[in-house]
Amino acid sequence: MQTQFAEVNSAKPLIVLSSFHGYLPGALLALIFMTGYAANRLWRGLRRQTLSANNGKLTAIGVLTGLVLVVIGNFAINAYWHNKAEYAGYQECPAFTLLTNRITMTAWSKDETLCLDNDARQIIVRGTPDETHQLATHLNARAKQQQAKQQFLQQEAQRKSDSSKG
Repeated sequence: MQTQFAEVNSAKPLIVLSSFHGYLPGALLALIFMTGYAANRLWRGLRRQTLSANNGKLTAIGVLTGLVLVVIGNFAINAYWHNKAEYAGYQECPAFTLLTNRITMTAWSKDETLCLDNDARQIIVRGTPDETHQLATHLNARAKQQQAKQQFLQQEAQRKSDSSKG
C-alpha cells in the first residue's frame, strides 16, 4: 500500500499499480473462518466432543461472505487507486501494451506514447518501483540527448548561414 501511495504521488512519467491487495480483505475473512472451523474441529476431536450443526453453517456463511468481499473489495479498492492515479494526471495504458505477463498489475502513464515505447517495454518487465525509476532516468537521459542534438543542429545551421554571408 505504501508503494502504491509513493508511486501515485511521484512525478514519474510512468507508474505501475497492483490490484492484488484488493483481494486481501475478502481472502483474509474467508481464511479466518476456515481456520476457525479447522481449529474447532481439531479441538473437539481431541476432546472427543461432537460438532454442532451450526458450526458448519457459520463457516459456510463466513467463507461465502469472504468470497463476495473478494469481488466487492477488489472492485472498490481498485476503483480507489484508479481515481487516485487519474487525479494525479495518469491514464491507464491500453491492454496488451505493457506488463502483458502480469495479471494483477497495470501501467499508468502521463503520456500515452510511453505505453507503446520500445524502451519502456524493455525496462518495465515486472512492474517494480525500481523499474519505473529506471525508466524515468532513461527518459531524462534521452530527453537531454535529444536537446543536445537539437542544439548542435541549430549551431551547425547558424554556422552555415554565417559562412554563406561572409
